[in-house]
Amino acid sequence: MNAWIRTHRHALGDALRRLAAQPGASLVAVLVIAIAVTIPVLGLALVRSVDAAVGGLDTDPHVNVFLTLDASDDDAKRVEAALRAHPQAAAVRFVPRAKALEELKATTHLAELLANLERNPLPHAFTVRTRTADPAQLAAVRTAWLQLPKVEQVSAEFEWAEKLGRWTRFAGRVLAGGAILLALAVLFIVGHLIRLQVVTRREEIEVSQLIGATAGDVRRPFLYHGALQGLAAGASALALATGLIAWMNAELSVLTSSYAYEFKVVFLDSSTVLAVALGTALLGWLGAWISVSRELRRFAGQP
Repeated sequence: MNAWIRTHRHALGDALRRLAAQPGASLVAVLVIAIAVTIPVLGLALVRSVDAAVGGLDTDPHVNVFLTLDASDDDAKRVEAALRAHPQAAAVRFVPRAKALEELKATTHLAELLANLERNPLPHAFTVRTRTADPAQLAAVRTAWLQLPKVEQVSAEFEWAEKLGRWTRFAGRVLAGGAILLALAVLFIVGHLIRLQVVTRREEIEVSQLIGATAGDVRRPFLYHGALQGLAAGASALALATGLIAWMNAELSVLTSSYAYEFKVVFLDSSTVLAVALGTALLGWLGAWISVSRELRRFAGQP
C-alpha cells in the first residue's frame, strides 16, 4: 500500500511541476477548456431557471371569462349559473372586480398609481376549470361562453404556459446534445496537448521503458496532468458562469422591476457544481489516457 501511495504521489508531483514549469501554456489550455465548459453550464442554468418559472405557473386546463365593465352583480350571478351548468365546466371561481384590484395592488409595483384611480378599471371575472384541454373542444367552449350576456372576453391562458414548458423540455434536449459535442471537444483539446508532451518526452519514455517502466508507469503522470487541467478548467468555468449569472440577474432586475413577476437566473445546486468539476476532471483524464495509449503503441511500432 505504501508503495502504491508513493507511486501516485510521485506522479501527481510530476504533473504539478510540469504545469508550473509552463504557466502561460497551462493557463491558456485551462481557459480554452473553461470557455467550452461554460457554455453548457450557462445553458443548464437558464433552462433550469425557465423550468422553475414555468413550474410556478398554473398549467391545468382552465379558461378565464371577463365581463364588461358595466356588468352588475346580478349579471355576474347569471353568468356564473350558466358557466356552472356547462358540461365542460369542472369548477368555477368568481373573482369580483374589487378583489381583483386588491390582488393587483399586492402583486405589482403599481399600488400607488392604482390607489389614485377614481374608479376600478377591472371587470368581474371567472376562472373556470375545464374537463378537457383539447383545442377543438376549448374553441367550442369559448364560442358558447362569448355569447353569454355581459361577457366581453374569454381566454385560455394556460396554453402559453404549456407551450413554454414544451419549449423548455426541447431546450434541455438540445443542451444535452450540445454538451456531448463540447465534451468531445474537451477530449480533443486535452488529448492534443498531452500528445505534444508525450512526443517531446519520447526519448525519456523509451529509456524508462528499457529499465523496466511499464505502460502504466509511463501513463500515470500524464493522466494526473490531464485530470488536473480538467479540474482547473471546470472550476474556472463555474467561476466564469457565476460572474455572468450575477451580471444577468442585475440586468434582469432592472428590466423586470415594473412587472408583477421578477425573473432570475438561478445558479446550479451544489451536486451539479460538483458533477461539473469532477466531470471535467474525468474528461481530462480520459483524453490523456487515449492520447498516451495511442502514442505508446506508436513508439512500440504497433498499428
